[in-house]
Amino acid sequence: MPLPFLQAQDTLIFVKSVPAIGLDKVSQDNYGHLYISDKKGNINKYDSTGKFLMNYSPQKLGMVTLLEAFNTIKIFVFYRDFQEYLMLERFLGPMPYLPLKEEQIGFARLATLANDYNLWVIDETDFSLKKYDRQFNKVLYKTALDLILDARDYDITFLREYQNNLYINDRYSGILVFDVFGSYKKKISFKGLDFFAFHEDEMYYLQNDTIQFFHLYLLSNRSIPLPLKAKYVKVLVYNRKLYAIRPDGIDIYQIQKRWLL
Repeated sequence: MPLPFLQAQDTLIFVKSVPAIGLDKVSQDNYGHLYISDKKGNINKYDSTGKFLMNYSPQKLGMVTLLEAFNTIKIFVFYRDFQEYLMLERFLGPMPYLPLKEEQIGFARLATLANDYNLWVIDETDFSLKKYDRQFNKVLYKTALDLILDARDYDITFLREYQNNLYINDRYSGILVFDVFGSYKKKISFKGLDFFAFHEDEMYYLQNDTIQFFHLYLLSNRSIPLPLKAKYVKVLVYNRKLYAIRPDGIDIYQIQKRWLL
């Protein structure tokens, strides 16, 4: 008699809630620490269990435009309104604001840290992607975006370098993929997003109360449904744990496999 076919499905087991106020941007380092900014620009660090560790209070009040902690050693914080960025060490000690040079970067819509500690910048002045050398204040690579995106109808909300590719999210057309030299490679047609993240070889994002996973190399998809009406705005995944972000807190779940016939 043949054995029954078993299929694995991920399910969520609720662990705990962590209260917070006015949560905005989120990121996670390679050790599972959470970094979350609020609407005033304060940045709080939590460990992988949700325990509060420390806080960074900015010298001047302003909303964080992009927060990136993948590097672990340097936490990157970009402020569009100031056209400045910070490089915080892992204990969130105070650091000076660093301006983007106007003669090189006209107006940065977004900026993020590259794996080589330089910056990727979306410059709205000439509608281009630029690789910016922080030490020598010069542009290393420049890619015009007007042949890829409609300059009159775009909404670039997030960018992240991962596994030797740069991923840029345009809410209207999808996720644009570039190599480490800024050359355009392809588009992944996931529309309507404002944030995504990576875990191992998968990209994941929240859409319609479901976490969608996309394998970067197999091009396969899988999903995990979230509790209905939870009003989550972002999710992060680390080591079989899910961190579901609400405006007023964090819900932590354990991801477990359930075997189905």
